[in-house]
Amino acid sequence: MSTNRIIAAIRTAAVAALIALPALGLGGAAVAHPGPHPPAADPIVGSEGGGCSENRVGVDGDTGEQLSCRRGPDGGVWSGTDGGIVGVHEFGSPCDPALDERSQTPEGREIMCTPADHQWQYDA
Repeated sequence: MSTNRIIAAIRTAAVAALIALPALGLGGAAVAHPGPHPPAADPIVGSEGGGCSENRVGVDGDTGEQLSCRRGPDGGVWSGTDGGIVGVHEFGSPCDPALDERSQTPEGREIMCTPADHQWQYDA
């Protein structure tokens, strides 16, 4: 099997696993704002503790767990999210800090619900 086919198979399995988690009660809280949400970009396949270069949501290629690229002085590192990134929202759209914490944009970038202005913003 070629490397491209292996990567495609891993990505397909990871995306299917992430989509199934909420239905199994394992994906965190439900999306607070009803209505259709655009699909998120395919997550980047990585490994916890491995290097990353973008502010993106990813998935561990070995475990299927959510990952988030955390930037530091020496570059980015994939870190686990404990399933805390829920739903897909547009940057700057309204959120409810009492219900919402972290989500992602349709492009797969992690965003957080800011208590001061009740909007989805990029983490500082």
